[in-house]
Amino acid sequence: MKRTNILLLFVVATALLSCRHETDLTNVPVVHFSTEIQTILSSNCTMSGCHDGNSEFSLIGYENLMSNGSVKAGNAHDSKLYLSVTGREEMMPPASNPSLTNTQLQQIYVWIEQGALNN
Repeated sequence: MKRTNILLLFVVATALLSCRHETDLTNVPVVHFSTEIQTILSSNCTMSGCHDGNSEFSLIGYENLMSNGSVKAGNAHDSKLYLSVTGREEMMPPASNPSLTNTQLQQIYVWIEQGALNN
């Protein structure tokens, strides 16, 4: 009986954790990489010694961002960039720098969900 309860609890917990709701972005304005996302990254992430052109995880330019695997177009919740800036993985920017604003986090989320276009 005890083993059955543990198994049932595991199945229910797995189902709840894997449940994700689709975000409806049909009426959300398009977020542009060149004017919004690159500005956020340049202002907060690409300082010397962090994610600049000399690091292996460069966030300078669209090609670098997309080639290093940090963004899964259409899926912000599985994108390292989004998980990092929201603190769900290694916290970025570091605690010594100001956190991104809610608006900036939303822009990154929407841009990724809209397909992470080079626009």
